[in-house]
Amino acid sequence: MSTRPILTGIGSLPPTDGATEEALRAAVALQREHGFGLLTDGEPRGDMLSLYASFPGIEMRSGVPRIVARIRPLDDPAGFPKVRDLDLLRAAFPELAFKVALTAPTTFLMAAASTGAGPAYGSALDPTLHEDLTEALRPVAREIGRRGAHLQIDDPILSQGMRDYGPALRRIDAIASEVPRERASLHVCGGLVRSKALGALHRLGSVSTLNLAFAGRSERENLGLLGPGPWDDADMSLGAGCIDVQISDPGDLMGAPTVAALLREIAGRVGEEHIRYVTPDCGLRATPRGLVPSVLENLRSGFERAFPEPR
Repeated sequence: MSTRPILTGIGSLPPTDGATEEALRAAVALQREHGFGLLTDGEPRGDMLSLYASFPGIEMRSGVPRIVARIRPLDDPAGFPKVRDLDLLRAAFPELAFKVALTAPTTFLMAAASTGAGPAYGSALDPTLHEDLTEALRPVAREIGRRGAHLQIDDPILSQGMRDYGPALRRIDAIASEVPRERASLHVCGGLVRSKALGALHRLGSVSTLNLAFAGRSERENLGLLGPGPWDDADMSLGAGCIDVQISDPGDLMGAPTVAALLREIAGRVGEEHIRYVTPDCGLRATPRGLVPSVLENLRSGFERAFPEPR
């Protein structure tokens, strides 16, 4: 008998007012209210790109992180904002399981170094730049692993395609290797047909779960890529993103029956035994705050229809 999938988020929730600890508690309450079994911090401090300004060599300039010198690891990786927030959550909710998201070097550097990489590096494509950020992230991932949390690496730019996925995958594996494989996942949103990324992602050795999107307009084509064979061969599981979060009004909201039908189709293609997580397509930072409870409730209801709790 297969294990029932776990309902979880991708990372961000809409920004809330109040101090960080209050926002963290509110994020936990919202997720628990809608049945999530693996919780995120909701990312109350802002977008993940700006958090990397904590690393020596990266600074915020005009509201955007920029590479200003050679990137180095933190003297104390336990002081990284995501780790500090994890400590607050573990102290407040020791009985709950948490997941921490980190942006992969490729996605971060294509955004932060698109206009230049400072005097230390030739360009955003400089391999040394990518290796330096990888080595700065590894101790942070290690602290997350030491605390028993799950690690999710976000690398959405992979869906746009690459000539050679090898270097990016090696860096993802290096970061993920700092936690037990069963607690390491990779999130890639966007359509994967044209990029031919999925076959490359199955080559990852330190990642056990791929969190992919299937509900948005550009992601529906991903269904055609699913079949049980590659997941068996790679010993990998799927995080099934099954509700669109890029909506602007209630008329755009996917209903619970639609979510359930999509999940059943995914399970029929890949095999229910390969589905580890059920998730939204992406984070909820840009989703209108008033629509988020409905998104989460329809996700939960669709999940329960597709995967009823064993009696």
